[in-house]
Amino acid sequence: MPINSITYSFDDILSTTWMNYRSKLYDNIFNACPFFYWLHANGRKRVEAGGERIVIPLEYGKNDTIASMTSGYDTIDVTPQEEVTSAYYNWKEIAGSTSISNKELAMNQGKHKILNLLQVKANNTEMSFTEKLEAMILAFTAGNGSHDLNPLFALLTKAGTGTVGGINSTTYAWWKNQKKESSTGSTTTWAQFIKEMASLYNSCSKGGSKGKRSHPDLILCDQRYYETYESAARDKGRIAMTNENVADLGFGGLKFKGATMMWDEYVPDLDTVVPVTNPDTYWTTESGDYSSAAFINSEFLEFVVCKGQDFTIGPFI
Repeated sequence: MPINSITYSFDDILSTTWMNYRSKLYDNIFNACPFFYWLHANGRKRVEAGGERIVIPLEYGKNDTIASMTSGYDTIDVTPQEEVTSAYYNWKEIAGSTSISNKELAMNQGKHKILNLLQVKANNTEMSFTEKLEAMILAFTAGNGSHDLNPLFALLTKAGTGTVGGINSTTYAWWKNQKKESSTGSTTTWAQFIKEMASLYNSCSKGGSKGKRSHPDLILCDQRYYETYESAARDKGRIAMTNENVADLGFGGLKFKGATMMWDEYVPDLDTVVPVTNPDTYWTTESGDYSSAAFINSEFLEFVVCKGQDFTIGPFI
């Protein structure tokens, strides 16, 4: 059971041991979260030096003055064009603590025991931080009065609508995400399942950026969705290519049309619209009979951190 503790200042060796642990904390958190690992592996983390909020300029309109000429003396349309706007996001902060009491210090005297105790407590903080971070980023809405991180499934919604970055996609249809929802019993064969995946993939590939067609490069799904695709590929004798780096971390790593597929235990059933609070029981008692996946293009997604605040560890107090 939890024990109230009094926090003390410690000597140089204890502080030095904690400081040596700093880089491991950062690496382990991102290697244990499939979605964050993918963001880092694809260079989608950006460091910003402060600012009141994060502002992202958006090109949303086309230049409507472009037209063919019927003669060499046609009047060229010079109507001013409105093509750019901005989305904005507020900074979010997550913090936790690792405490050690005077009683624990007294009971763990000796040359090595106090260091071992610190390591155990630090490991527990790291694992708890990883799980909390993963649950936040794969939720439907930002919890704790919207102070949690902006979750993926608030950016990509089941309905394809909502307010993201201060822009309402119901009002501005160009801001909607693509979606494909299967009705009960509509997907009963491997061929139908693959066909629906291909349809959503192609819908997410429409348009382009800088004159180049852009495609999803990540399919983040739940375990059920991943295993269904794996079974479909096996049944049809298909060779499902593998992203070996992702596979080595235990996230899956199959390929679909060049996109890496990863599953995460915190990806919810979007039909139930209930966050995964306990992945051990979610799929047996809380979830419905549906499965979910997000088709993501890394070109349009970033993880922005404030300079000097990227998983830093403060001094003992």
